Amino acid sequence: AKNPPDIYFDTNVWIGMNAEDVKILEELERNRGFRYHYSITNYCELLSHFEDPPLPDCRDPFSKYQHCLRRIVQLCYGEVLPSPEMEFLNMVGLEKYLNPAWVPNVRQIALAVELVANAGSLSELTGEGNDQAGGTLVNPGHYRKLRDTDGESFVKIMDLLKGIAAPITGADSAKLDKLFVWFMNVARFFLLVRPSNGQTTYDLLQPEEKERFAKAFCDGAGKLFHIHCVQIAKTTINNKRDLLPIEWVNKR
Repeated sequence: AKNPPDIYFDTNVWIGMNAEDVKILEELERNRGFRYHYSITNYCELLSHFEDPPLPDCRDPFSKYQHCLRRIVQLCYGEVLPSPEMEFLNMVGLEKYLNPAWVPNVRQIALAVELVANAGSLSELTGEGNDQAGGTLVNPGHYRKLRDTDGESFVKIMDLLKGIAAPITGADSAKLDKLFVWFMNVARFFLLVRPSNGQTTYDLLQPEEKERFAKAFCDGAGKLFHIHCVQIAKTTINNKRDLLPIEWVNKR
């Protein structure tokens, strides 16, 4: 192909990918020039499952999710896609607020993926039981904690929608205003508070920083994100669907 696509997959695609899928993707790479990449989000989400407890449908979580990273090594180029919050804060000139606790170093991720993919066991990665390991090499528990924190935050954010009753129409300015306030809470938390590891909030920004942050949702990718989130919330409320996926309801 003259302009072969650069393709990034959602983490669930890596989890569900089988040997036949890999074969097809390799054929597309050879014959059409497709190029596959992975993201920091893929790495963090997969690693967060390494210490999951065994379940009837997944008796060995470490092997299952390590296999996903082996597919990544097999298929992907070395370039790593930054996380959405990294891209956003760079776009609005607020990258100084990124905290490494939530945002791994892009340059180190490729090395970490190779290390994890080639590990013989979970204890080999964590250094557990090895006095010569020199400390933890990779800490899946850290990413598990981040995942759990994200889940708890998601539940709280979705709970805020309970105060908006159906139906919501184009003439419901009060309800649409509430949806906008809800969206800005989502954006401020997941694109500022979270990636700063709670070290900054919208209220702590300088006036010009607040303006750049808010204006980002009026144009380009930020506007699409705004429209997408509000439309999903509006449809969910109007169709009287559960505000939380069933797995989150069960966790509560």
